[in-house]
Amino acid sequence: MPATSAVHIRAATAADLSVVRRLLDEATLPLDGLDERFGDGYAVAEADGAIVGVEGIEVYGTSGLLRSAAIAPAWRGRGVGDAITRDRIEWARRRGLTALYLLTTTASDYFPRFGFGRVERESAPAGIRSSREFAEACPDSAVCMYLSLGMET
Repeated sequence: MPATSAVHIRAATAADLSVVRRLLDEATLPLDGLDERFGDGYAVAEADGAIVGVEGIEVYGTSGLLRSAAIAPAWRGRGVGDAITRDRIEWARRRGLTALYLLTTTASDYFPRFGFGRVERESAPAGIRSSREFAEACPDSAVCMYLSLGMET
């Protein structure tokens, strides 16, 4: 049986915010802007009634900022991160986004499996660059990554 068979990915709700904050804090990920932007772009992974992962997309025009990807320590390495990342990419496609960006200080070797490649931070659209994640939360040393969703016109 696959490792993620007991895991269910669902849209996050306002009631999930405190657990999401805890997961991000445990993963030493920034909380800056989370309260203001937490909404329909976020999903959680549940197992046995408990939230074991989170990942979100903040929408800026036709681009999205993938952020807050965190998995509970006991669930790391079991496919939960892959499942929730694929879910968010598909959500972005359904939403009609043309590209996703992210910043990372620790996972630049992880995201290429989904098609993300490194780009200069300055190449991100102005809306993405003005997000709290880009402008305040992540250090200048964070790697910027980009995924084309194949919908450019």
